[in-house]
Amino acid sequence: MPQDLSLNDIVIPKCYTRVVWIYDYKIDDLEKSFIDFLQQFCPTAFGQIIYDPNKPNYGQLIESTTDSNTVFSRAEQPDVSVSHYIDCSFQELNIFPYSAIPTDISPLVFLHQVNLQDGTLLAFGVHHHFSDGHGFFRLIDQFSKWFLQKDNSKIQTFDFNRSLLQPGTDVHYDHIEYTTKPPTFSFTEMPSMDVLVVKLNKQDLFNKLKITTTNLSFNDVLVAWLTQTISQIRGISSDETVNVGMASNGRDEFGLSPDYFGNCNFFVCFQFQMNDLATKSVNELAEQINKEKKQRMTKDYTSGLAMIQKASTKIYPGFQSFLGKDLSFTNWSRFPAYQIDFGQGPPTYCIATWSMGWIGFNFTNINK
Repeated sequence: MPQDLSLNDIVIPKCYTRVVWIYDYKIDDLEKSFIDFLQQFCPTAFGQIIYDPNKPNYGQLIESTTDSNTVFSRAEQPDVSVSHYIDCSFQELNIFPYSAIPTDISPLVFLHQVNLQDGTLLAFGVHHHFSDGHGFFRLIDQFSKWFLQKDNSKIQTFDFNRSLLQPGTDVHYDHIEYTTKPPTFSFTEMPSMDVLVVKLNKQDLFNKLKITTTNLSFNDVLVAWLTQTISQIRGISSDETVNVGMASNGRDEFGLSPDYFGNCNFFVCFQFQMNDLATKSVNELAEQINKEKKQRMTKDYTSGLAMIQKASTKIYPGFQSFLGKDLSFTNWSRFPAYQIDFGQGPPTYCIATWSMGWIGFNFTNINK
């Protein structure tokens, strides 16, 4: 079983991706089903990740002797209604059995089931060095289908072969996506931040911002608009550069199956001069994002990134996600969050709750 992690796995912050699904109906106890599903389709979920202090960009997935029951836990709240959690604060949704930062003995995947008076909360989590958001949501989606159908033939087999992300033989580009400069913040010591949830209609936003280029995506425009607006609010001087990271799924570029389970998430990094952010239109900035994104999301470009794994010093993302002038964006709108059905329909509500006192903006495209 031992498998070396790829650079894509190891450069991601060591944290859990955690999501709460809220259902307005009672769901049967999922302990046996969840463990059976993982044993059949994702047995590496019962492993553990070890690190070597002498190899700063290295981690290995190995077998673990930990009790498999640690992947599941439950709680009873018979006097609490579903409506309480739909209307509650993000802090009250901190129902997870494990903290946001995994330890050496916490599971790689977990499910915490909370049985309410008139419904159910399902809190899922995955170690981010184990898989990216694509793999996480695909795992939960496949589990819900298997739970309802109990038909192994209809479940897509996950691909756990991390050697498919082979290093390139040469580096042909200056990769601004990574740096040896440590971040100025610690994920364990983040200050409290507010959550802003905004619902947007794509066409209304494009009309408001006078978007005329036809091939721009909602994501291109949203990143350009927010980068410009936030940077101006921060009062960044005109001679400074703002680095922006935008997550992109690299499975197509590497010819990998959608069922590849691991991190194949590349943060394409853009560098904006503040003078351009102050003078250019959102349409022009979005065009720059669209052009550079297409140039960099190629197998030739991204395969060269893996060469950096051999570096003798620790590698970090090339942008500071927090407590600085840089920004980072990730888009979950294509994940099947509201298609995950455990018997009586999709969830009433689904929310990513980091429970570390912070999260950025949560934008919802209401056309989706």
